Amino acid sequence: MNHLIALTFTAEAQATGAGVFEFQLPRNFTIVHVSLCVEAYASSGSTCNVDIQDDGTDVITAVTANTAGTPGTWEATHVGGTETPVTIAADSSIEVDLNLDQGTADFTLIILGLLGEV
Repeated sequence: MNHLIALTFTAEAQATGAGVFEFQLPRNFTIVHVSLCVEAYASSGSTCNVDIQDDGTDVITAVTANTAGTPGTWEATHVGGTETPVTIAADSSIEVDLNLDQGTADFTLIILGLLGEV
């Protein structure tokens, strides 16, 4: 049986950067949904997206949420989307990179995944 797990990350006044969030999970984890929502931009920023890496390799790129208050999503077929689910092996180094056109942003990132490989 696979269990749906939600990983939630928030940041305030975060500038563009690699490794904004870095973590490991003790079991295989299959990503089926990613949601990014910018709450506010500092200065006049207007472009925001995230990339997710597995051991230094991009596995999900450019999940985009350019309009504050309007989530951008990446969805696998398991949740009605068109993307292929991404399985990350146990104990892999998972990294989230933030890409902004300028300034900083307050945002929330939610990654939904199933424990195990599906």
